[in-house]
Amino acid sequence: MNMDVNTENPFVQALVVSTTMAVFMIGVAFGLMSMAREGSTPVPMAVMLLIFAVIFIAGSVFFESRGADYMGSLVGGAIIGLAATFSATAFFSGVRFAIGGGITEIGFDQVVSALAVCMIASMLLIRVLQHRFSNTF
Repeated sequence: MNMDVNTENPFVQALVVSTTMAVFMIGVAFGLMSMAREGSTPVPMAVMLLIFAVIFIAGSVFFESRGADYMGSLVGGAIIGLAATFSATAFFSGVRFAIGGGITEIGFDQVVSALAVCMIASMLLIRVLQHRFSNTF
C-alpha cells in the first residue's frame, strides 16, 4: 500500500497549512497562560536574544531589498524581530506547558475544540491574505 502524500492537491495543502497554523496558535495560547501563571518564561534570555538577532538581521535585509531606506529597514527589522521573538518564546513556553500536564489540566475536549476553532480562523486568514495579495506579487 503506497501512502504517498501529494502536495499538489489543494485540499491536502489547505488542511496541512491550517492545521500547522492552528497548532502554533494553540501553542502560543498555552504559552501565554503559562507565562501569566508563572510570571516568567522557560526560554533562557540568551536564546531569546539569539532569536531576535537572527530575525532582526533577516528582516532588515528583507526591507532594504524591498526599497526601504536605512532607518526604515532597521525599524522594520526590529518590529519583525520583536514579534518573532515573542511568538517563539510563547510557543515554546506553551509546548513546555502542554508536556507538563497542561492539556489534562485544561481538558482534552476544550483543547480539541480550540484546535478546531483555530483551524477555521487560520483558513479564513489564509484566504483573506491570498485575496488581498493576489494582485500584488
